[in-house]
Formats: sequence, C-alpha cells, structure tokens
Amino acid sequence: MDGHPVVCNLRSAYHFWMLSRTPGLLVLFTALSACSAGLVCPAQQAQAVAPVRYYFGDDPDGKLGWADPNFDDSAWPAAQNGRWPMPTMASGGVVWVRVHVPVRSDASGPLAVHITQNAFPTRGSVRMAVQVFVNGHPVAQLGGFPPHTEVSLSAFDFVSDLAPRLAMPGETAIVVLRAWYPPFMRSPDSYATAGVDIDESRHLHPAVRADHLATLLAIGPDIAFSFFIASMGVGLLVFWRWTRSRELLFCSGMLIATTALALFSDLIDLGLVATSWRIGSWIVIILDTGSMALTLEFIWATHGLRFFALKRLAQAALAVANATYLFLRLATVPSPLLWSALAIIPAFLLFAFIAIGVNLWAFVFVKGNRLIAAAFLLVPITVCLVLLGAPSSGTIGPFHVVFFNLAFFLSALAMFVMLGQRAWQAWRARDELRVEFEAAREVQQQLVAPAGRVPGFSIESVYAPAKQVGGDFFRVVPESDGGLLVVVGDVSGKGLRAAMTVSAIIGALRSIPPVSPAWILNALNSGLVGNLHGGFVTCCSARITHDGRVTIANAGHLSPYRNEVEVEICAGLPLGIDLNCVYEEIHFLLQPDERLTFVSDGVVEARNASGELFGFERTQRIANSGAQAIAQAAVEFGQNDDITVLSVTRSVGLNLALA
Repeated sequence: MDGHPVVCNLRSAYHFWMLSRTPGLLVLFTALSACSAGLVCPAQQAQAVAPVRYYFGDDPDGKLGWADPNFDDSAWPAAQNGRWPMPTMASGGVVWVRVHVPVRSDASGPLAVHITQNAFPTRGSVRMAVQVFVNGHPVAQLGGFPPHTEVSLSAFDFVSDLAPRLAMPGETAIVVLRAWYPPFMRSPDSYATAGVDIDESRHLHPAVRADHLATLLAIGPDIAFSFFIASMGVGLLVFWRWTRSRELLFCSGMLIATTALALFSDLIDLGLVATSWRIGSWIVIILDTGSMALTLEFIWATHGLRFFALKRLAQAALAVANATYLFLRLATVPSPLLWSALAIIPAFLLFAFIAIGVNLWAFVFVKGNRLIAAAFLLVPITVCLVLLGAPSSGTIGPFHVVFFNLAFFLSALAMFVMLGQRAWQAWRARDELRVEFEAAREVQQQLVAPAGRVPGFSIESVYAPAKQVGGDFFRVVPESDGGLLVVVGDVSGKGLRAAMTVSAIIGALRSIPPVSPAWILNALNSGLVGNLHGGFVTCCSARITHDGRVTIANAGHLSPYRNEVEVEICAGLPLGIDLNCVYEEIHFLLQPDERLTFVSDGVVEARNASGELFGFERTQRIANSGAQAIAQAAVEFGQNDDITVLSVTRSVGLNLALA
C-alpha cells in the first residue's frame, strides 16, 4: 500500500479487515511507530556525492532560486540515510529536495534522469505530486500542486530524457525535487526517499522496463491468488443459480469484490491503470464498502445469527469508517484530518471486533459451521501475528509472497470447498425432489384428465397448475341415462400438499355412486373435516340430465356461469370446516346451445404486474368464450394461482364432445 512503517508489512490487509488503510490515521501510527521502527521499507538510495538536503516550504515562481544549481543549500537539513521526514500536518505539505548526482565520465549519447521513489518489496508509492529540475531546468512533473492538486496513484518510477548539454559526462548534476504531499500522507515518524540517477538514455529506459517486468513477475503469486479467488467467487455464483442460497450469493459477492479491489490496487501500483487520485479513491471506497458489507451479510447468513442489533452496529461502524476514510483521502487541507482519524479508528476496530467475535461464537456454538468460522478467522489471526512482530512476507525463488494474501487465499479456498459441497448436496436434493415432483405431476395429470366424449354435450377443459402440481381438480362422469355429473373444486394452498389432498378427493369421487350433488358434497365434507390441518376446499357439484335439467350444490364461492351470468346458489361453507354443514341444491333448465362454465379462483385472482386483479367483471364478460380462451386470458393477465376452467355446452343432436 502506501510507503509507511507497518503499512509496508500489511499492504493488503485493508482488502478484508481494513487494518492497513491507515496511512492517514495519525493516532494509530503514533501508537505503532515505536514497535515498527525496524520495519521501515527500504528504497533506492540517491547516488549522491554530497548529503541530500531538504527544506519545508515553497518557491513556486523560482524567485528564491531553490532550483538553481548555484544555490547555497548548506543551511538546509541533511537527509538521514537518504530519507527526509514528511512535512508537518500544519504546513503546506511542500518539501524541496536537492541531490548532487555524478554523471559517468564514459557516458556517451543522450542522457536521461531516472527518479524512483521506492523499490520492491515496498511496491505501492507515497502519494504525491512532484516536479523535477536538473541543473535549474524543469524536466518532468507528475500530478498538480495547490491550488490545483492532483497526486499520482501509481508507483513513482520514471525516466525523463534530458536536453543536450543539460548534464555533462564526468560532471556533477544538481537534481532538485519539488514535492507536495496530501494531508492523509503526513504521518508522524514517517519518511520519504527517492533514488536519483543520470545515465545514458539507451541504458535507463530498458533498465526501467526490466525492473517493471521483474516487479510484475515477483508479485505474480499475489495476482494469481486474486484471479483464483475471483474464479472461486464466480463458481459460487454458478452454484447460487442452482440453489438460490443466500450464503452462496453473499460469499460470491464478497470474494469477487475483494479480489477486484486487490487487482485494482496492484494494477495501479504497476502503472497499468491510469486514473485520477479522486476517481481512484472513489473506486477503492466503493469496492471496499461492497466487500465489507457482503462480508457482514455472509457471516450472518451462513451462521444463522439473530444478533440483529449487533449487525446494525457493525453496519453503522462500516458506514462511518468508509465515509470518513473517503473524506480523509480527498482532503487537501489538514485542519479536519486529525478529527477524521479520531472517528475512523474506533469505527474500523469496532467492525473488526464484531466480525471476529461472532465467528468465535459460531466456532464454539454452531457445530456445523466450525470449519467455516475457522477459515474466516485465519485472516485476522495472520494480521495480529504481523502486528506482534511476525514476518509479513517471504521470498520463494523470484516470487514475493505476502502472508496476508496467502492467508486470505487459503481462507477463501476453504470456504469455497465447504460451501461448494453444501451447494452440490442441495442441488442433488433439489434434483431428486424435481424428479419426485415430475412423477407427482404425471400422476395428477392422469387423475385430472380431460373429459371424454359424452353424447349430447360439448365439453372443454383446461387445467393449468401454478407449480409442478396443483390444488385444483375436476371430474366429469357420464351417466347411463345420458346425463352428466360434474364436480369442480379448489384446495386451499398450492404445491405438493394441495396435490395430495386432490388425490384423496379424486379417489373418493371415484368410489361415490351416482347420487345427488348435495349428497356428494356432504360425503366429501365428512371425510375432509379434521384432515386438512386448517385448510379447506371450495367445490361445486352439478348433475345435468340428457334433457337439460340441472341440479347444483356449492361449497364455498365456486358458482358456475350460465352463458355470461353467474348462477346464484346459496353456498354452504367450504369443505373440511364444519362436520354439520348442510348443502342446498338449486334447479334450472339448460337450453340447447347454452353453456355452463366452471372457473376456479385462479382466474378471478390473476394479477398483473401493477397488482390489479383480473376480477369478476372481466371473468363474467368472457364466461361464454370457451375454456381455452378464458384460461389463456387469465394466464396472459398474470397467473398467480392454479387455473381450472371447465365448460359444458348442451348440443342436442350432436354426438361429440371436445376434450
């Protein structure tokens, strides 16, 4: 991250626990500086023949001659070991640095100056704006100085070609750096340094490119870890599409957001992504906020926690920490910075302690999640060990491995394996359940089959369950005298439980002899009372003789439509509620070509995207349109429940029926 004590060793910790996002947290740095004095990240030392001199202040128009090679800088403080302290918080943040650099006497061809702020393994750079002078002439500038401030986010390492005769072989050139540090970089006991070299341009440019390639190779494991973790996040997202598990969704988002933040920081440090300081700060804070918010949701979802007040406290701490941190990074004046640091440190620590605490609780009390809790705790344990003095990184051959990144990779891998196994088991269970539902659907389709041909009647039926199986049913039974018995019903609820009740009712109807509609309802009610666990069944039973005489009894509101007029029936209670309920019958004559249409509640209760019901008026207007047209209209309007439509048309002289 930024080139400060401690942060060099905890470069990536803010990706998960935010512990290394502290370059501007003055209080925390003050507390840690004593124990981290030996952890200052080394940088390239200026190749100077005289002490490196520095001075706090500014000479923006050159009137003081600080860039002049003949300026007497002997009164300026000398940098210790090539390092100069950061400007104080109350200053303007500008420091001038003068370095005496020898030029090789055997140098030939065009010359260039090479400025590097720090070298691997530090990687990230001190955020700053800088202007470079060689022998009094400006040769390069990165970023902007007050009042138009802008700092470079990438590592400060560049080569600038020099004009002919600006520096001569065998002589000593005076290289002057004018640097501005934003307030969040000005931490107590922090230092800056730079490597300065003048050599042939044809040597320096390839050398810098080689250094960049070496750095890219060295951080290869970190980048590989990030890509692998991102691929695991995508894999969990695929599993989520199968299972719709909230813990998979949150873990996937957490891994993807965290690795996106890590990759963005790596690419910025390598100079492969160019963006402004402010835009980069917004990107970092958005990715970090998303990562931490999803982390919190994942912890609560995977452990099934009910500590909602504690969760709200953690969310509030996260909001305060990130909002303050963004303000801190973007501040260009130092006055509010100390108060920001005082607000951000407790918020960071509170969030981290809550996350660690609930995972410790889950490790002890949630037996099925102990491995996930242990994997989750691996990262903060690594951070704590580094803070206590353990090495933060190591080198394996040409590769540099940050132990935090390795810990996070192992933690993510463990969670991916465990959650992936759960997802696979859930998918297998759901697949088995799908097979069972398909079998139940086939059975129900056989039970609720379209009516066959009945002489003297045209019959049309549509059965469209809202799920694989439904709770609607109908049965059409031709009678020996040329009449017809029709029973249409709707079980409360949907899905498998309703379908099982339908199977029991159809079985009962098959065993009931040709009797009156009221007797059929009474018989069904006797068998259903006490067996529906609080549910009920609306049902309409009708007998139509060959000469058109109709007898109807109704349990609940399931009255049929005669042409486009609803038949008025004194309906009893739905089936399964009261054992003593008595159902009455009404009688009327169905004329030739008249149609009797039975519709379930799924037609009337169809609901469109705006929440509007299909309603009784629309149903009545199309009640004489045929079963297929009615059902299609309800489905297109917005099916919300099982839909059943059965129409019976008396067609004297026609020996056909439409299925």
